[in-house]
Amino acid sequence: MNKENTEDCPCGSNKTYLACCEKFLQGKQIPPTPEALMRSRYTAFTFSNIDYISQTMTGVALQNFNPDNAKVWAKQIKWLGLEVINASPIENNERGSVEFIVHYLLNDRKQNLHEISEFRRENDRWYYVDGAPGNSVNAVEESSKVGRNDPCPCGSEKKYKKCCGS
Repeated sequence: MNKENTEDCPCGSNKTYLACCEKFLQGKQIPPTPEALMRSRYTAFTFSNIDYISQTMTGVALQNFNPDNAKVWAKQIKWLGLEVINASPIENNERGSVEFIVHYLLNDRKQNLHEISEFRRENDRWYYVDGAPGNSVNAVEESSKVGRNDPCPCGSEKKYKKCCGS
């Protein structure tokens, strides 16, 4: 058993990795809700498991995704934590959204990514389809926001203002 299997899951669920996201990242189970998928995607980013990230995307999100850039970005990050703000009710069991803030260090600078992620269910699986910047001004300190001209933290190769910041 890997050491990471007995440690707290990076997603902040207060469960061990083995009892939480491991079953999703290993393909043993499918995340049953948009929030479970979002938490498992965060965990995958902390392990630089970009294959899992790309397998859990569809539509425009997948079309704009660059796995090489995402892997480089994920490995540069020191992941500090995930804060789920709201997980919306699932519309007709086909759509859902999760608002969250990811806290991380990049180049010794604390940053936050505040996003409202959209999920869609296809063939009994949830997929990430899009994300928009969160609206809560109090949730992110001004000094730790991603700059308009900084590379977008999602790995798209675009400037933040042309991607998730638009």
